[in-house]
Amino acid sequence: MPSSQRDAPTGIGKREQSGPRWIWFITGPTACGKTTVAKSLAESLGFMFVEGDDYHPQANLDKMSRNEPLTDADRAAWLQALREHQEAQPSPPPHFESARAFSRAAPSPHLVVTCSALKRQYRDVLRTGGQHTRDLRVRFVFLDVPEDVLRERARQRRGHFAGEGLVGSQMEALERPGEGEGDVLVVKVGREAEVEETEAEVLRRVRAEMGV
Repeated sequence: MPSSQRDAPTGIGKREQSGPRWIWFITGPTACGKTTVAKSLAESLGFMFVEGDDYHPQANLDKMSRNEPLTDADRAAWLQALREHQEAQPSPPPHFESARAFSRAAPSPHLVVTCSALKRQYRDVLRTGGQHTRDLRVRFVFLDVPEDVLRERARQRRGHFAGEGLVGSQMEALERPGEGEGDVLVVKVGREAEVEETEAEVLRRVRAEMGV
């Protein structure tokens, strides 16, 4: 979204914390636009952006690069590490390639984190901190994109470890947010939707949820 059209940052990410700390997980299958949307949201709100894939062990990345779906066991340690890092003191994992960019980010207690979180049990792992920590609010945005659009986007991507071959297995594993998951904002992304439209809709709904 052009800077002239994007709303100015609210500044809530940079001011001294006087209310709850927010963690927003931007979720959905590969190629749904998690990173693009998350970066835009973090910039607009003045929050810190974290790429969840950077917390995968190398074995997981190698597996996905071969178009092999991850098992629940593969994801368990990743989800736990991601949750612990972000709920305690935001910091990059040891192999985080963008550590310098991370350290240069505007200091903020609030985070926007990308994470596929395909199943409810995965989302449950991530949301437990918000249930046990009084000042922490964990929320999710699920980008609901048609499978044919995901496949086309995956084909067009260059240099990403997750190819089109992963789309099918991830859609099979996907459990769309349902009853009892009121902390998930479902944003439907149509076939003709522009990136800027999706970014604006996510920002609007996140602000409404936060009351800012």
